[in-house]
Amino acid sequence: MRNSLRFKFVVGFLMIFVPLVFFLLFNNLYATNVVREQVSKTNSNLLQQHANQIDDMLGEATNFLNLLNENEAEVNPVDFLPFDSDDYMINKVMLFQRFKTTLNYFPLMDSYFLYNIRDNDLIFASKKDYYIQQDAIIDKMKSIRNQPQGQETREWQIIPTAKGDALIKTVRLSKNLFAGALVNTDTLLQTLKFLEMGDSGGAVIFSKTGELASDTILTDSQLEVINKTVLKPNDPFQTVTDPGGKGKFLLFGVPSMVADINYRVMIPEKSILQNLPFFRLAFYIVPLGGILLLVFYLILLRQVLLRPMKVLIQGMNRIMRGDLKIRLNENHSTEFAFLLGTFNNMVMQISDLKIDVYEEKIRTQDAEFGLLQVQIRPHFYLNSLNIIHSLAAIKEYSLIQKMTQHLAEYFRFIIQTKRGTVTLEAEIRHVQNYLEIQKLRFPNQLNYEIELPDPYRQAAVLPLTIQTFVENCVIHGFASRKELFLIRIKAYVEDQGIEPILWIEVIDNGIGFPEDILQKLQLGTYDNEIYKEGHLGIQNVMQRQRIHYDQKARLLFNNREKGAEIRIGIPLSFVNKEEDEDV
Repeated sequence: MRNSLRFKFVVGFLMIFVPLVFFLLFNNLYATNVVREQVSKTNSNLLQQHANQIDDMLGEATNFLNLLNENEAEVNPVDFLPFDSDDYMINKVMLFQRFKTTLNYFPLMDSYFLYNIRDNDLIFASKKDYYIQQDAIIDKMKSIRNQPQGQETREWQIIPTAKGDALIKTVRLSKNLFAGALVNTDTLLQTLKFLEMGDSGGAVIFSKTGELASDTILTDSQLEVINKTVLKPNDPFQTVTDPGGKGKFLLFGVPSMVADINYRVMIPEKSILQNLPFFRLAFYIVPLGGILLLVFYLILLRQVLLRPMKVLIQGMNRIMRGDLKIRLNENHSTEFAFLLGTFNNMVMQISDLKIDVYEEKIRTQDAEFGLLQVQIRPHFYLNSLNIIHSLAAIKEYSLIQKMTQHLAEYFRFIIQTKRGTVTLEAEIRHVQNYLEIQKLRFPNQLNYEIELPDPYRQAAVLPLTIQTFVENCVIHGFASRKELFLIRIKAYVEDQGIEPILWIEVIDNGIGFPEDILQKLQLGTYDNEIYKEGHLGIQNVMQRQRIHYDQKARLLFNNREKGAEIRIGIPLSFVNKEEDEDV
C-alpha cells in the first residue's frame, strides 16, 4: 500500500495543500463579507438611480398632460364641438396622431388618452393591448368623473387591468375633459434586467400598502419574505433567507417619489460571490515554507512518476526502431511495476507474431492479385483477339497497331493497379483504352466524350470504379445498333462548406435501367453477385466506396429521358505524382 503511486500522490498533496486550504478559507470568508457589502451598496445605488430616472420620466409625462390644454389647439374644441360633427372627428384624429407621436418620445409609456365626460368619449393611443387598456381607463374614469375639479391626486395610482396592474395619471383640463397616461407595471419591471439577479433571484413591484402590483418570477415564499422585511432609509439592503430552500439573498428596495409603488429586488448571494477569486491572495501570502514544500514535492514527483515514465518512453522509442530484444527494469512502484511488466510481455508477443504477420501479408498480396486477375473478362479478351485476327485478314496494319496498343495498356493497368487509389487521369486513360477497343469492335456505332478539368487530374479515385459503370453501359445500354451510342464522362467539384466533393458523371443515350433494377439501386438493395460474369459488379464498387471513404461516398442512379445517368461522389483528395509512377 505504501509503495503504490496513489498513496504517494495523496500524501504529497496533503503535505502541501492542507495548510494552504485552511489559510485560504479564512481569507475567503473575510473577502466574502467585503464583497457582499460592496456589491450590495453598488446594486442599491444602481436601483436608486434607475428609480429616479423612471420618476423623472413619469414627471415629464405629467408635465405633458398639464400643458396639453395650452400646447395643443385640438384639445379645447373637443370640449364644446358637437360629438357627431366633422370638426369634432378631425380634432379627434389629430389628437390621436399627437398621442401616437408623443409615445415615441416616452419609450416606457404604454398609452395617452383624453376622456370627454360629456359624450363619454375616449380619444386613446396605445402601443399594445389596446382593448384591455381601453377598458381599464374607462373603468377608472367612471370612478373619478364626478370628482370635483382641483382634487386630483398628485401620485400615479395603481389600477387593475386584464393583464396585470398598471400605473395611471389623470389631469382634469376642464369640466368635461380629463387627460391621462398609463404605463404597465410589468413594463417598468422589465427595465430592471440590467441588474444581475441570477437564476433564482428576481424583481417585483409592490404598492406602498404592501400589495403585489406586478408579475414576477419570484416564488410565494420569496414574496412573503419581501413583504415581512422592513427596509430602513439609511440601510436600503438586507440579507434574508428564503424559507423555500433556495438559500440566502440580498434584498434591495427603493420607493418611487411620484407613484404609489415600491421596487424590490432579490439577488442570490451565490451569484454575487461566484466570481470571487477564492485563492487570489494566496500568491502573496503563502510563506517561503510553502515554496520549499513545492520544491520537495516536485523532486518526489520526479522520482516516483517522471523517471519511470521516461524509462517507458525510451523503451517505446526502441520498439519503434525495431529493437524487440529490449526489456525494462520492473523495480518501481506497484502501478509502474505492473505497467512495465505488461510492456515486456507485449514486446515478447510482438516478437512471436512478427513472422505470422509477414506471412499473412504475403497471403493478402496473393489474394489481392487473384482478385485483380479475376477482373479480366474472358469474353472481352477473346473478342479483342478476334478483332485483331479480322484486321490482319484484311491487312489493316495501322488498326492492328492501334488495337494492340489499347489492349496492352488496358491489361497493363489491371495487372499493375496494386495500390488503394489511382489518379483520376489514370482511371480515365484506362476507360479510354476500353472504349477505343469497343469503337473498333463497333465502328461508326459508338462514341464517347470526356470532360476532365486540369485541376482534378491528380484527384484520387479507387481503380476500376468508372470503368465498371462504363462497361455496364456498353453491355446493357447499347441495345440499338441503328443509331450512334454515345457515352459522356464528366468530372467536377462541389464545395459543400465542410469538405469538397468530387463528382463523376457517366451518362449514355441507351435504353436506361429497367425500373425494377433502378428502384433497387436507388434504395441500395441491389443484390448483385460480386464476380458476376467475371468482373467486379456494382455491389462490389459500392462496398469498396463505403469501406474506403467511411460512408462519405455517394452513388446516384437515374434514368434520363433517353439513357441512364450514374453520379459518383467522393471526398476530394489528391495522389502524389511519385506514388503514381507505377500505374
